[in-house]
Amino acid sequence: NGTMGTVRSGGDNDNGMRRQSPPPTQDLMAVFSGPVQVGADGKVEVDIPLPAFNGTVRLMAIAWSQKAVGQAEADMIVRDPVVVTASLPRFLAPGDQSRMRLEIVHADGASGDMALGLTTTGGLELGPVPARFQLEDGGKAVFDIPVTAHVIGDPEISVSITTPDGRDLSQTLRMPVRANDPVIARTRRFALGAGDSFLFSQDVFDGFQPGSAKAILSAGALAKFDKPGLLDQLNRYPYGCTEQITSKALPLLYLSSVAQASGLGNGPEVDQRITESIRSILTRQAANGAFGLWRAGSGDFWLDAYVTDFLSRARAQGHSVPDRAFAQAMDNLRNRVNYAPDFDEGGQDIAYALMVLAREGAAAMGDLRYYADVKGDAFDTPLAAAQLGAALASYGDQTRADAMFARAARMLQQVPNDQENHWRADYGTRLRDAAGLLTLAVDAGSEAIV
Repeated sequence: NGTMGTVRSGGDNDNGMRRQSPPPTQDLMAVFSGPVQVGADGKVEVDIPLPAFNGTVRLMAIAWSQKAVGQAEADMIVRDPVVVTASLPRFLAPGDQSRMRLEIVHADGASGDMALGLTTTGGLELGPVPARFQLEDGGKAVFDIPVTAHVIGDPEISVSITTPDGRDLSQTLRMPVRANDPVIARTRRFALGAGDSFLFSQDVFDGFQPGSAKAILSAGALAKFDKPGLLDQLNRYPYGCTEQITSKALPLLYLSSVAQASGLGNGPEVDQRITESIRSILTRQAANGAFGLWRAGSGDFWLDAYVTDFLSRARAQGHSVPDRAFAQAMDNLRNRVNYAPDFDEGGQDIAYALMVLAREGAAAMGDLRYYADVKGDAFDTPLAAAQLGAALASYGDQTRADAMFARAARMLQQVPNDQENHWRADYGTRLRDAAGLLTLAVDAGSEAIV
């Protein structure tokens, strides 16, 4: 139903996590001019746009000619005549109350009666602020201003000071407001009879923070499994190992209209998502055609089969996959099958690789029959047995295929309920085994499943 699963496996690690931190409170001071031509007098002028910045700016320059190269740097103080320093909370959650400290220091220019103004965009509420205050030469004024957050976002606070000589000084501050509540998913199923009606209105968001919720209405066969909710859950997964990138993109090959309804973009945007996923995956392909979880590497045979399966399906749907990269991926599967060690229990990776190879017409019929006749009872997951059955069916051996599908069905009935908590190298669950078996059996035209 689109809620968080409990699969106790995955490809996450600390090196691959990429989280976005809150935006800086003020605009950063960083400018790069690019190459400029030095004049005959040995001087050059560069325009540097300055944000509302008070502090020290480091200037750095590199010069070169046909005969020499050199570099120099110098520090320069940039400040307003009246310097405003703001101390804000790192972030707030809706409903939080805190304080913002303003420290206003007179550096030079006119002193005396100053006008102070604070405004904010939606989402923040500021406490009372004095409209005017006195600031002597070299003096400092400090104000603690209550701040209350209401709406998630990055609301801005504008601070303006008018000096006695009429000079306007302003700064824009950002106050990140983030939700720290757990993700909540609600699913309602109902049937409409003849003449019945249902109003899909804003009341579905009752109890949620404004701007933090999304509602999806599904009707017909899609509503039973909440495919839009599942796609949205995949899309919001925060990490990006090769397995997860593939898992996000694979459903989009067949459910682009559902993806559009889920807010993941229209047809061209979904195609672009798939293209970007293919590019990202191929950056992690090693020279031998294998794929690493976070970078180019090899060692996970099941992952190689999974990624190659996605690339094969993407090519069949008309998406661009470089011929050389795909050929290397197929060669890797073929080589891994040829040099696979004997096993008495396991074989999930071999079965998956044989299914992908068979779909592309690249499997050896002798291999398929050997694993069905000699090792059929050694495959330890229903999905692996079904995948070997699908490979045999694609080569026209329906008798052996039906035998493997029937074995997969028997295995599925024998799986204990507590096995769901066990780690599996193929990222699998009993539910996925059942879905995979039904799908592969139907595609193969098998009647072995009753």
